[in-house]
Amino acid sequence: MGKFKINKVHGLAYLYFFFNNAGLAGGLLYTNLLTPFFYVWLLIKKKQPVLWPFLFIVIPFDVIHVILGIEWKSFLISNTLLLSTYIFVCCFHYFIHHYQHLGEIYKRLLIANFGFTLIACVVYFTPYRELLWYMNKFTESVEGFHRLALLTFEASYYSFLFAPIAMYYLLKIFFGINQQPSWRLALLVMIPLLLSLSLGVLGAMLGSFCMLYMIHYQKVFYKKKFLYWLVVGLSLGLFVILVLWLFFPDNVLFVRLYNVYYGIDTSTKGRTTDSFSIAWRVAQERSIWFGSGLGQVKVLAYDVVKRYYNYWGDFDVVRIPNSVAETLAIFGIVGLVIRFGLIFYLFFKTKVLSNYYRTALFVFVFVYQFTGSYITSIVEYVMWVIAFSSVFKQFDVKNRLLGTDLKPK
Repeated sequence: MGKFKINKVHGLAYLYFFFNNAGLAGGLLYTNLLTPFFYVWLLIKKKQPVLWPFLFIVIPFDVIHVILGIEWKSFLISNTLLLSTYIFVCCFHYFIHHYQHLGEIYKRLLIANFGFTLIACVVYFTPYRELLWYMNKFTESVEGFHRLALLTFEASYYSFLFAPIAMYYLLKIFFGINQQPSWRLALLVMIPLLLSLSLGVLGAMLGSFCMLYMIHYQKVFYKKKFLYWLVVGLSLGLFVILVLWLFFPDNVLFVRLYNVYYGIDTSTKGRTTDSFSIAWRVAQERSIWFGSGLGQVKVLAYDVVKRYYNYWGDFDVVRIPNSVAETLAIFGIVGLVIRFGLIFYLFFKTKVLSNYYRTALFVFVFVYQFTGSYITSIVEYVMWVIAFSSVFKQFDVKNRLLGTDLKPK
């Protein structure tokens, strides 16, 4: 096989990363449409039923919600979407434990993503800018700001999608196990992230690396390589901040940070405190213990916003852009207990701390779930699956301690 020959695996990877919702409306993904094929493939591979865990958890909630009262159309559609998400996640779990070249997929996606980023930079200066750039109210007093999104829903979704690849290569740079010059990899990773300017994703990534280094401080802080990259990173950061402060004091980044600090940033509030506030009230409309049911948030939240927040402006649908808060709204306190029970059970069972990459990814998605994502996000579940997997052994703590640099897989 030629080095850059595209097979079915690579094609599905490109579909998932670049084109999954291109031309589709309402949050629908091509991976949703392909669910029957994924399910048949999984049955052939595993030769056993795969739906029992899903049905065991979801059906009791569904029965309770039907008794409490539901809007049937939204209820059935949301159940179908959640089932589709579950099937895709099961397929991905099977795939990463039986495919031996995950590093090659990451490499292809990294290079292709940078190529699309360059194309997007050219398109930015044309009338077709909004095909690849997401424009919204970035923060208070900043209107119509464009951020890189490529063909995804929005800039923050794109950054979230790119995060596992970015973190993988940043760790390779740190450990010196990359085959390319470090500066080149850093550019391929950081330029798309900075152009998307998703502070939630960037903040969660920074927090995950800080937590990773604190957990393994004895193996990290005393290494010359760590001090080198720490000095380089701090120096570049301070230089950029100084340039912005002196020549562009009213830049959008400073304005956004100022608004976040003083609690007037509508995006941050919407993804955090407002999401939990609305979720709690939506759950109370049916049952705070078992939630309102799948598909019922958009049915109930409209009246909740009017009644409790005295807002009578024009809006079509109220979303809860926070997967933890959405879990509360849909499945109540019991659902939250099950969610975090599974997370911590798998954390210890799969020994996440035994691998640097899985640890960083776990911390990242654990933090981000409180500030973004949604309950049927395959992107979030893909990260959980990787964090709870046994792959990317080149980042195993024991291998790094012994100094045995395994070849990337």
